Amino acid sequence: MKSALALAAVLAAAAPAVSVPGVASAQEYRSYGHYDPCHAAQRRAANNGAVTGGVIGAVLGSAIAGRGSRLGGAVVGGAAGALAGHEVGRHSVKCLAYPARYRPRAQCRWVEQDYSGRPHQFEVCRGADGVWRPSGRH
Repeated sequence: MKSALALAAVLAAAAPAVSVPGVASAQEYRSYGHYDPCHAAQRRAANNGAVTGGVIGAVLGSAIAGRGSRLGGAVVGGAAGALAGHEVGRHSVKCLAYPARYRPRAQCRWVEQDYSGRPHQFEVCRGADGVWRPSGRH
């Protein structure tokens, strides 16, 4: 009973971390820093997914393995969870092609970002200072 309660507590604590990754949503809307916003968001989402998946996998692996081999179950579950979480996180961010009505511009990318659960597509461009910012085209 205690292990089931502990497992439920860990899953409840980790649920917000799993549900948060959005499309290019790791940065604020105003500025995306000096990195390509889409690929940087993919890397961050993959890393967050690996950590979250590793923790959840270790807890589940330990609970499923039984009394004699909890450590082994935690190690195997953590490794499998980290790999699965990495892939899920990486694929949660989309690098989009420009819509047909817009012509691509140099130093710009088309991104999609979730706002209140609804996707919003717009263009971000790299300024002379190297910082990525929304261009106003959406």
